[in-house]
Amino acid sequence: MSSREPEIARREFKHGKVAYGFQWNKTHHEQLGKHEGDLASLWAHLATITAGKVPTEPFSDPFYARASSLKLSKMNAAKRAAMRNRFFRTGTINVLPESDLIDKLRDYHRATNDLSYTADHNIVKEFLYHDPNTIAVEVPVWSDRYRLSGHIDLLRFVDETIEVCDYKPGSLESTGNRFLDSIPQIAAYGEMMAHHLASTLRSALNAPLLPRIRCCVFDTHSCWEFGAEMFVTLLESRRISGF
Repeated sequence: MSSREPEIARREFKHGKVAYGFQWNKTHHEQLGKHEGDLASLWAHLATITAGKVPTEPFSDPFYARASSLKLSKMNAAKRAAMRNRFFRTGTINVLPESDLIDKLRDYHRATNDLSYTADHNIVKEFLYHDPNTIAVEVPVWSDRYRLSGHIDLLRFVDETIEVCDYKPGSLESTGNRFLDSIPQIAAYGEMMAHHLASTLRSALNAPLLPRIRCCVFDTHSCWEFGAEMFVTLLESRRISGF
């Protein structure tokens, strides 16, 4: 990485009663690439957010749901376990007990002598400055089609793929249920980001029609990865509630 100070673009959005501090590390983005493919589409999209070109209706209209309110439809413990095991067995969800996201979280806790290993969401800002793969934090996303909105914790670029990441801290014992419950929310983020990027003039950016997006939910114990197509799969099978 360059030793120069990173160029950070910032914009605060007040959605409801909560203020969200969108930040975009343009230096990281430039070093990863910004002229072709998904990174070029992402650069164009983040530039519009920095300019404040975010519609207010999806974040203020009560008929738009927040992605964070989405849950799996109610089912008994046996059916939940069967669903989770099927996702693991088919590779729909990839469970990573070790990943660079986990390593960076643990390094932060050790450096600050915080043995709780459950820091609040302010920790995602550490990635913005110290992880060269992190491009932006608190990224607003919205969809008129699904009448949804939300904010992505962490946006990264790894292995030629945009990663939509959400930090869900908690105890080791609760990881399985906590992560499973969060899948509709994070899959919705991935689906909305895919629509934002696909709406650019991708042929001019040497980009395929559909962007490559991977969703991640993580804490200091584990990381689960899955495709953004998970949202449509769950929606069509009536496995999502909260709309």
